[in-house]
Amino acid sequence: MCNVKLTLCAMALAATSASALAETQGTVTFNGELINETCSIASDSIDRQVQLPTVSVQTLKTAGATAGSKGFDLNVESCPQGISKVAAHFEAIGSSGVDSVTGNLTNQYTGSETKATNVEVRLYNSDEKPLKLGEMGQEFTVNSGKATMRYYGGYYATGATTAGKVYAQARYTLAYP
Repeated sequence: MCNVKLTLCAMALAATSASALAETQGTVTFNGELINETCSIASDSIDRQVQLPTVSVQTLKTAGATAGSKGFDLNVESCPQGISKVAAHFEAIGSSGVDSVTGNLTNQYTGSETKATNVEVRLYNSDEKPLKLGEMGQEFTVNSGKATMRYYGGYYATGATTAGKVYAQARYTLAYP
């Protein structure tokens, strides 16, 4: 009888251990597709410069405050006939320049003037909903082999900001939803 109880206890412990192990492991599966034909980025959109407006630190004095939104267009052309939608997929350059919590671009200014602190640059879709780096932006319709994609960038405070320069940069790749 004693052996039966020990056997039941051992089986319960084994089941509990296996259950705990199963809950701490998982998998990530990536699926995708590459295509041969693509649109071309128009020459005016290859290295797009966006000048954000100068705003007061009083506007950005608390974490989560936003200001200075500025729209920018990314133009594509020479889209093959089979492509009807296009979007920009925004990415960090290398492994820096992005806040992993907010998904915003961090201030990478390194010049001789004072660098602003507690400020990031947030990307937005054309409906001005936030767009995190690593995500595909809003899709746009291709007409006659061309499309204009409208996105926005603006300041985002992570705390009380200080005066200074802001510089942020992202890479984008054309994606076909």
